[in-house]
This record gives sequence, C-alpha cells and structure tokens, in this order.
Amino acid sequence: LHGTDGVVFLDVREPAEVAGGKVAGAVAIPRGTLESQTEALAGAETVVVYCAAGGRAALAGATLKALGFDDVRNAGGFKDWVEAGGAVE
Repeated sequence: LHGTDGVVFLDVREPAEVAGGKVAGAVAIPRGTLESQTEALAGAETVVVYCAAGGRAALAGATLKALGFDDVRNAGGFKDWVEAGGAVE
C-alpha cells in the first residue's frame, strides 16, 4: 500500500471515475467519504492527493491537514499525471 519512502497517492474521485484508471498503487477514497476512511492512510508520511482537475484534491488536502496529516500535497488532475507519463493501473 505505502511506498518505501512513506508516500501515498490518494485518488479522491468517484468510483466511476477511478474505474477508468488511477495512479499505480494509489489509494482510492471518494472525497465525500474521506473523513470516515482515513485509516487507509495510517502510517503515511506524505499524502499526494489528486482528482480529475485539482479542485476536490485541494478540499481533501485541507481536510487531511485538519485531521492531523502534516505533509499533504496536491498533484492536481489525473489527466495531468497521465500526460506527464506517470504510471497508471
């Protein structure tokens, strides 16, 4: 689940969006249920959040910081990741 460097990619898109692909190894938790599912991120040193375009990722990042996650980063949109040649599954 977690990379050897403690980095976790978090996809906050809806399940129908994730069905079309996600960042390889990413944890998928829809933005609307994030507060109740943070146990999937336990032990992460850095959480890199993304969604379709970046808006939900920004909101999710603020939520994670409020919940005590210190190193939260917004990777923007999934399309950007794909266009940059990032690994997808």
